[in-house]
Amino acid sequence: MNEVTCAIRRATWVDQAAIGALVQGERLNPNDLDWRRFIVAENASGVVGAVQLRPHEDDAHELGTLVVRSDARGRGIASRMIDSVLTSAAGRVLMITGAAFAAHYARWGFHPIEPARAPMGVQRNYYFGRIFGWAMWLAGSRRPRPLAIFDRQPITRVQAAM
Repeated sequence: MNEVTCAIRRATWVDQAAIGALVQGERLNPNDLDWRRFIVAENASGVVGAVQLRPHEDDAHELGTLVVRSDARGRGIASRMIDSVLTSAAGRVLMITGAAFAAHYARWGFHPIEPARAPMGVQRNYYFGRIFGWAMWLAGSRRPRPLAIFDRQPITRVQAAM
């Protein structure tokens, strides 16, 4: 598969099972997987990637559940899905990922913040991820990587025009 043969599109209800399988395969948070919030990447073999923009109670959104099937990685699929989902994001967007990826996500305007500065829903997901990571490690899985919350403030019309 190459980047050209991979379509990025909004998910449909038919994609729900594929999204769930991708999430389960990577041991990501399986809660709150509403297909209506997802962008998927698809090639001839089916859905190879997914990302969602999860709304939170304070009008912020969380870029979450970013996953690309292992045999499709390294081809820019995740970046294309992020570009697509952020195009429709008018307000503040946060995400939780490995602290080591700060420089990578800076290209979209994300910067690390203290957990206390994030909405309660994002804080809850952050602490759930830390607890789950340590529990998996204690159960014999890989050692958890340090997580961080990244924030992207709304882009103004003046910034968008630059």
